[in-house]
Amino acid sequence: MKLLTMFKFNLLTACVVLSVVSGALGQNPQSESDQRATRPFNMLVLGDSILWGQGLKTENKPWYHVKLWLEKNTGRPVIERIEAHSGAVIERSSLTDNLTSTNREVNLGLPTVHDEIESALKFYSDGSLIDLVLVSGCGNDVGVQNLLNAAKTEEVDDMTRAKCGAPMESLLRRIIRVFPSEHSFAAPETRLWGFNRSPFRMMLVILSFGKILLPSNDEMRKNRTASCNELYAEQPNEASEQKKERKAQRLYCRSAALGHPNKKGALLYADTITSILKSTIGVAAFSAP
Repeated sequence: MKLLTMFKFNLLTACVVLSVVSGALGQNPQSESDQRATRPFNMLVLGDSILWGQGLKTENKPWYHVKLWLEKNTGRPVIERIEAHSGAVIERSSLTDNLTSTNREVNLGLPTVHDEIESALKFYSDGSLIDLVLVSGCGNDVGVQNLLNAAKTEEVDDMTRAKCGAPMESLLRRIIRVFPSEHSFAAPETRLWGFNRSPFRMMLVILSFGKILLPSNDEMRKNRTASCNELYAEQPNEASEQKKERKAQRLYCRSAALGHPNKKGALLYADTITSILKSTIGVAAFSAP
């Protein structure tokens, strides 16, 4: 099996990797292709808020657009398994707390992306049943606060290399190992670009987390806010500093869709993914025999 570096994603606030496990899409023995063609196409989505589609309804999320494209081009129904969630980190060393939520819109580090893999393996029992894996990650390992505190682009690059280099490569190799395939491609080297610490840019960030919200397609704010309020509810005998921190975390949780792709952005992600699938493997390879 080969891990091929195919492309780079350049984003302002997140490093994203797309990994495709495509045993059902490449050239397999006829008997195996026949067996796969008799069942639905299994798609697994791992990672953080980018592929989860933070703030968007299901029909507007990137992975859902990819699903529709696959169904159209394979002639097979696609069954998705979504393990991705907002805030997911790759490594537990990047965690700042041990909080969890059943609402994937709530930005928490747990479960980690490695935990997501474990959950998927328990669900499928056999990793070879998965035809396509999409994964995004490492932006939360770097951390938004660290990005805001960075004095220059070089500092951002250093943080990105530390959190998105070896940890991401290790993650990708694990995905390829536990979900065996004929073809895989990924982007183990990603970087941030265009990070702007100008006073105007910083003021926009401050305003966006206050009462003045920047325009977005946050379709899940009401749903997310209810979960945030429950997670960060007032505690008995709460000290003033604890109360201040809790309210700050609650506000950050409520506004977690800020800076994420809107409906048009989600379409761009999906178009990029499907374009790479077409150009790298070919549409014909996706079709049932």
